[in-house]
Amino acid sequence: MTGESAGAWAPQQPLAPRRNSAGRVIFWVFFGLAVAGVIGALAGIVVTGPDYTVPSTSMQPVLQPGDRIFVARGQDVRRGDIVVFDIPAGTSGIAAGLYVKRLIGLPGDKVACCNAAGEVTVNGKALTESQYLYPGNAPSRTKFSVTLGPGEVWVMGDHRSISLDSRYWRGSVLKQDIVGRVYLVAHGASFTRVATPGTFVADGLALAGGRVTWPLVCAIVAGLALVLLIVLGIVSLILRAVRGRRWRRVNAVSLHRTENQVPPR
Repeated sequence: MTGESAGAWAPQQPLAPRRNSAGRVIFWVFFGLAVAGVIGALAGIVVTGPDYTVPSTSMQPVLQPGDRIFVARGQDVRRGDIVVFDIPAGTSGIAAGLYVKRLIGLPGDKVACCNAAGEVTVNGKALTESQYLYPGNAPSRTKFSVTLGPGEVWVMGDHRSISLDSRYWRGSVLKQDIVGRVYLVAHGASFTRVATPGTFVADGLALAGGRVTWPLVCAIVAGLALVLLIVLGIVSLILRAVRGRRWRRVNAVSLHRTENQVPPR
């Protein structure tokens, strides 16, 4: 026998697939960012956007009993906002607890009812409240005229005939007690955005838009991060399938060649 002995000869082993280390690093970086985005955004929603269930009929027709309301936490509020506020125990004239009402006047405002047309006025500007006032209700059956002190706000329910609000509490609601403004309402499976009523914008008492609603921003980030996770998962499966098919072909060719090799003699 010449050359290598037959005992030293062995057929060529199938090739193992080579891994693209740079591609794997990029994949896991994006995967980690997507997971962090989902977790961080969901935590942001919990922290900045609590939700509550409407317990009463005082804010009909906009809010119905049992509706879920989503609140943007903070005191960046405007006239016309629907706000949730937490009255602490010991506050004169109000039972402690959470309330939801419409913010009519801010500290320093003069709020009165009624003018010759029977309307509520804020700093002399009449409110046209048909957009949210309960059908058949007058703006107020109780006459009042008050100038709010520092830190005081004036709130009223939309169902005026049954709502216990600042008309009876007389300015005992403080801005510091506001939890936040309602930005979204869930009526069963449907959702409705809460916008500033047109009468406040038309009278120059509030701006239209212009605020960042952080819970919505967090929800968008969570959605985008979740989409990225899904895309990464699909891409990973496709690449695995393509890589597996490619290496099966390579190994099939290699095996065919190996089977046709003749051992050295």
